[in-house]
Amino acid sequence: MDTQTDTQLSIAECDQLLTTTPGSRWEVTTAIIDGREQRVWKNQPPHFRAFLLAQLDRFADRDLVSSPEGKSRETSTYGDVHARAVSLAAWLRGRGLRASSRVAIGGLNSTEWVVAFVAVHLLGAVPVLLNSTLHPGQQAHCLTITKPDLILVDGKLAEQIVPVAKRLSAKGYNIIFAWSSIAHIPASNRAGIQQLTVTATEADVAAIEAGEGFDLTPESDGQILFTSGTTSAPKAVLVTQRGALSHILSSNITSARATLRAGGSYADAQARLNPPATQNVMLVPVPLFHVTGCLSWLIKAMTFGSKVVFMRRWDVDTAIDLISSERVNVIGGVPAIATSVVKAADRLPPGHTISSVNYGGAPPPASLAAEIQKAWPGASLANGYGMTETNGIITCLSGADYIANPKSVGVPFPLTQVRIVHPDTREPLPANEVGLILVKGSNVMKGYLGDAAATQKAMQDGWFDTGDLGSMTAEGWLSIGDRQKDMIIRGGENIASAEVEHALCEDLRVEHAAAVPVPDDVLGERVGVAVTLAPGATATPGDILASAEPRLRHAARPAVVVILPTLPRNASGKVVKTDVKKVVGRVWANAAPVSAPSSNSSATPAPMYAKAKL
Repeated sequence: MDTQTDTQLSIAECDQLLTTTPGSRWEVTTAIIDGREQRVWKNQPPHFRAFLLAQLDRFADRDLVSSPEGKSRETSTYGDVHARAVSLAAWLRGRGLRASSRVAIGGLNSTEWVVAFVAVHLLGAVPVLLNSTLHPGQQAHCLTITKPDLILVDGKLAEQIVPVAKRLSAKGYNIIFAWSSIAHIPASNRAGIQQLTVTATEADVAAIEAGEGFDLTPESDGQILFTSGTTSAPKAVLVTQRGALSHILSSNITSARATLRAGGSYADAQARLNPPATQNVMLVPVPLFHVTGCLSWLIKAMTFGSKVVFMRRWDVDTAIDLISSERVNVIGGVPAIATSVVKAADRLPPGHTISSVNYGGAPPPASLAAEIQKAWPGASLANGYGMTETNGIITCLSGADYIANPKSVGVPFPLTQVRIVHPDTREPLPANEVGLILVKGSNVMKGYLGDAAATQKAMQDGWFDTGDLGSMTAEGWLSIGDRQKDMIIRGGENIASAEVEHALCEDLRVEHAAAVPVPDDVLGERVGVAVTLAPGATATPGDILASAEPRLRHAARPAVVVILPTLPRNASGKVVKTDVKKVVGRVWANAAPVSAPSSNSSATPAPMYAKAKL
């Protein structure tokens, strides 16, 4: 897999040079973490407060955020965000919050979201990044297991959690404030939700600026994100300050490796962490509550003094307009975004160049790298593999190595060990054999908050079970196979099969349901479902599709429903998902789109399948 020439440095030689040379930005040392000696970056910031203060001051006059504001856009500089965040942090302090308190943040990507995130870290509190796409019941679950001292949301999410607000208010430990208008919420439904008005005393502002009471270490709690795992109940992923901020150096050593592999000098490689002479402008349509949006985009942007351009929701027409008007030169997030933009590249103004395309979170089409190079010759490319529990990154591949090996996800970072083991025995497997991927390192989460059983199941002796299958060459090049865990990834968003299956089975006409991924050229995967009907029940696939949609978030709604007489099962009675995937996949590939009729629709004979309009 390693395509080096006789004169080219290997990845191992690059890492040796970058991690052992005294003074290198990527110098590695060791630390005792949770009783184990772990490799850590010697020169990474000790905590978010140190990193954020340094970058906000360094790039104070540059634009940081361009965000939708009604029908126009709001632009805020690094200095603006700094000033607003200090005021909000002082307000939080005035309400009695201190270092290690928990503050939930939720809503669409916006300047206010960024300000809230920065403010919580300046205080030394722990941000709880709410997934704004969840239903109220799931939000209640997330808030119950994390027990935030205060909740900051936008007006839209405030409206969605009205049913939750009354219950939380009655318990007394959660207080909800909305940073945007709640005038659209009927007064009778506003119990437990208040309009945020930031006022702070000079003493609290001075205390925030001085870091009074701030006593966090690299191993202190850093932030909490959520992942659905393999069930419909989201799990709270608790990561340390060190673990989250390791992403800064881990994600950028890839470009340093690529520089050395291309014949560049050690000094050239070190310069990969320097801000470019001309500010980069990054299109960020992925949500900031996701590890990709938070670490791979927002924190990376602040590392280099870049500007981030937010979208409310993804659509390629708006993206092309923003790329043109905001002079965006960095795109990515998930492969679906890069795929959509590259296919519409001819709609960009003449001479407009994309200089960098970075993605992960889902398997990219094998042809994508070549298509990007054709559209924008010279653009830097990177494809990464990681997950929330590993602070978003395990391996990454960039430069000529990615062009030559588009099906690989690269070599593990110097902090991270990767082991391929037999799924049942957990014995290590030889090179190039497919097995379960285990990961160990200082970038791995502390655990699932409030779920010791899930933590123990996922982590044994420091090794985290990714649930993914893959193989690794003798040189360390990793390739991802099928996923062991029952997950569908739509445009980088995880959808637990159980989430879909439970919603379908609420329809009393459905006896059994099996959700599987079906391929999609833009999103990578969509949700496909096979069902069997309860004895004596009659329903069309379109009826079932229409019935399930209101109970599912948009991403989890099936694109195709197939009714089968029975579901394929093994000798123990378990559904054989690989067989279901084949059947549903054939229907998905050949079926013509049909409308999903209402549940009381026609008495005409039921078709075997229904394919949603896309």
